[in-house]
Amino acid sequence: MQARSPAVQGGFTLLEVLLVVVLVGIISSIAMLGLSAGGDERRLRNESDRLSTLLLQVGSEAVMQNQEYGLRLTDTGYLFLCLDEVKQRWQACAGDASLKEHTMPEGMEIHLLRDSNLKLPLAKEDEKETDKDGDKEPRIYPDILLLSSGEASPASVEILVSEHPEIRSEIRIDELGRVSRDGDEAESEEKSDAS
Repeated sequence: MQARSPAVQGGFTLLEVLLVVVLVGIISSIAMLGLSAGGDERRLRNESDRLSTLLLQVGSEAVMQNQEYGLRLTDTGYLFLCLDEVKQRWQACAGDASLKEHTMPEGMEIHLLRDSNLKLPLAKEDEKETDKDGDKEPRIYPDILLLSSGEASPASVEILVSEHPEIRSEIRIDELGRVSRDGDEAESEEKSDAS
């Protein structure tokens, strides 16, 4: 009869399991740090794309519909205003959901810049005016005009990440209603180099 060899047990020791858990934790921490930095830049890019696209769209609509529009920055975001020709008052645009008030995502700020990147205060509400029903409503004014002639009030809007102000984007609109952004020149150069 043959002697049985002792059974060989397979598996991992506790030390090997702990080592794998620590390595997975370190790798996932590095990955999360990399994603969060890209996340801020991605969110900033999305917000910058959204606003510059809306400025172009509203500028075109102003000309096609012979309607005066304006952009008003608020403490938390922005909204588009339409001039009521009858009342000669600016009011929030009705109808198009993309023109309603947009709140910036948490951790992002928006500022109006003009003349050498000098920060200006937001347009203030004027005295309250009595409407035909006897209610008192504050008058509001836009910070940037988008006129039916195709012209606009030249300005720059800065969007930045609150915790990392170096992560920022600037959107510029000139007196002819042309919209440009930081990095647009670099993107167009890359596209021309690729072709």
